[in-house]
Amino acid sequence: MKAVLLAGGEGTRLRPISAECPKPMVRLFDKPVMEYGVELLKKHGFNRIAVTLQSMPQKITDYFGDGSAWGVLMRYNIEKEPLGTAGGVRAALDESFDETVVVLSGDAVTDFDLSAALAYHNQKDADATLLLTRRPNVLEYGLVMTGNDGRVTRFIEKPSWGQVFTDTVNTGVYILSPAALKMIPGGTAFDFARDLFPLMLDIGMNLYGCPAAGYWCDIGDSDAYLQCCRDILDGRARLSLPAQTPPPANVAVAQPCYIGHGVSFGDCVSLGPYTVAGAGSILGDGVSAEGCVLDGAVMEARSRCTGAFLGRGAVLGEHASVMEGAVIGEGAVIGADAVVLELSRVWPRKEIQPGARISGSVTKGMARRGEVFDGGGVARGLPHVDLTPDFCYRLGTAAAQSSRGEVALSWRGGEAARLAALALEAGVCAGGGQAVLTDALTPTCAAFAGKTYGIPLSVFVWQDGRMLTLYFYDGGGVAPGRTEERRLEAAVLRGDVTLADPRSLRPSRTVSGLTEQYAVSAAAPPRWAAGGFAPVALSAGGSGPEADLLRRALTAAGCVPAGGPTLFNDGLSLSAVFENGREADPACLLGILIGVEAACGADRLALPCDAPAFLDDVAARQGIRTLRPERDGEKARALLADQPYMRDPVYMAAHLAHGCRKFKTTLPALADRLPSFHLTSGEVAVKADRGAVMRELARQFPGAELGEGIRTRARGGWVRVAPLPNRRALRIVAEGMSAELAGELCVEFMQKVRSLGEQK
Repeated sequence: MKAVLLAGGEGTRLRPISAECPKPMVRLFDKPVMEYGVELLKKHGFNRIAVTLQSMPQKITDYFGDGSAWGVLMRYNIEKEPLGTAGGVRAALDESFDETVVVLSGDAVTDFDLSAALAYHNQKDADATLLLTRRPNVLEYGLVMTGNDGRVTRFIEKPSWGQVFTDTVNTGVYILSPAALKMIPGGTAFDFARDLFPLMLDIGMNLYGCPAAGYWCDIGDSDAYLQCCRDILDGRARLSLPAQTPPPANVAVAQPCYIGHGVSFGDCVSLGPYTVAGAGSILGDGVSAEGCVLDGAVMEARSRCTGAFLGRGAVLGEHASVMEGAVIGEGAVIGADAVVLELSRVWPRKEIQPGARISGSVTKGMARRGEVFDGGGVARGLPHVDLTPDFCYRLGTAAAQSSRGEVALSWRGGEAARLAALALEAGVCAGGGQAVLTDALTPTCAAFAGKTYGIPLSVFVWQDGRMLTLYFYDGGGVAPGRTEERRLEAAVLRGDVTLADPRSLRPSRTVSGLTEQYAVSAAAPPRWAAGGFAPVALSAGGSGPEADLLRRALTAAGCVPAGGPTLFNDGLSLSAVFENGREADPACLLGILIGVEAACGADRLALPCDAPAFLDDVAARQGIRTLRPERDGEKARALLADQPYMRDPVYMAAHLAHGCRKFKTTLPALADRLPSFHLTSGEVAVKADRGAVMRELARQFPGAELGEGIRTRARGGWVRVAPLPNRRALRIVAEGMSAELAGELCVEFMQKVRSLGEQK
């Protein structure tokens, strides 16, 4: 049988509980509210479920997928414009009106006997049946009046006390025959209670109300949510709750209570009646909680929570208190000794200072970073402002859960880098992962370590003066894709992480000796390398670990530092100075390498995200197809993992040396074969939404490449425009065959972006 779940609600009145998710995805006893509806439909034989979506639809589709995990088939219809309850049902059914359909709200909790209601519908030969329940306070509901035979006689929407002629409430659970479904107009907003049912009543169709036995609750606001939790603990609703965890003997529990999976308890914890301790919650020594919901939250030692809601990842500091009816949003931090008074609201990721006394709604204040990554797996900021130890700790916890195992960590540059690495290590271990501490001294060496030892995620912390930069690499030694970046961002910024039980934590381990391994691996001859070992004149310039690594690899690759070009490794890219003083930037050397690979038979190469678009043309003219992560996704990232010489300066240097030997030539001679090109860049601050400017640029340049920004051809060159993270600004990079053309294109697009930014 077929059913429709209405799951498009934002849950405005339920905020801040629903501030970070659509209302149907609000967790109730460690499961989304909507999941109880899916289970109810499955229980009564409804195995095909159409779902109407609007607010944050991906959160629902990602969780439920095709429904097979629940034994049903689910498909979704995302409304670009609100269609109302009835209009949404019509769109979800996709003109399939050949059978009776049950409509259920995805954000209400009920255990109604749908089979009995369907039998009632068939017995009455009804065109539509409304399931009704009784409520003592009916002012917030739509009322339905029926005759003795159950036929609907009148609707009263949100009555005053002078209009309360009945206590039978419309629950929003409907059974609709094809005749009723065909009356819903397509493509326009149309509601059941306001439009369809009054119309059916006016023309005399068979419209019935069915008094439904069982539990029903519309979770409209936080009070209703907390009351629903109490009702379920009292056994008033027949729902399938997740398995509970018995509390330790030293925890005082007054039933009824719910304790989810993996809840950790300190000493002398007291749980009063009607407490819901959701999965992953942590209750420190001397904590007292009564009549409250802890949705994976942390209560530090001797804190107190009474009749309130603490969202996922929220932290209640030592000796802090949260009073009756208050709501603490996801990831919010209540400082030690602070008091949140009755009915107050603290929105997600806000921080309340220690000792503060809070009343009302806290929507502003010290918030988390809006984004973690600048792009390409890089996060940067000041250690005492952006990348604080607390932030790094949470980032480490998120990394542990994202990698589902080990996380490699290394650092360089100063005490701030060491402290950030320590905080990351603590977070990784607290999240249940194992930190692998390596002696890598450059980002690319850290990437090599992860790939060599099969570690799913590697992080290198680099301090340069006051600035910290974190470089992330996946198990292939490549920067994680945007999907993985967003997963990490969502976890750390929204507090969507849980901490492991302290008794199950794993110790860190150490891997050393990477410098020699890295240099030897980079110097290994490629498949096309020439026989023999004729020396090549290439030397490593500069000092420090980067120069030492490059020097080791060049020596292992048979290079001699006599009269040839000097190569420079900055830890991320390779540049050169030729004997005549001519400089070759990283893009030039990458272009040379493309020519070498083409001459050796390569037909596909992966280019890093920051490689100029000009290099795609260079490769195409030599019969090579290029892949880019921002354009080709996982295929490009997999190819980059297999071609470290396209992204790693030490591997690239050794590859160029082998190419010079194979073709018995020099690096300057290979550079002379490249066509000339130049880069010019600039930044433009915009007053309005950066996204609006990007959308307008995409409209004006329909053939542009859309990835992490917009890249388009212009007057024989290329221009790339991309937003700068955490700033109202965009960066423009122009490429041209001459420095003059590149400069003109950069100025032209900066003016265009500035104009659009002022208009939007």
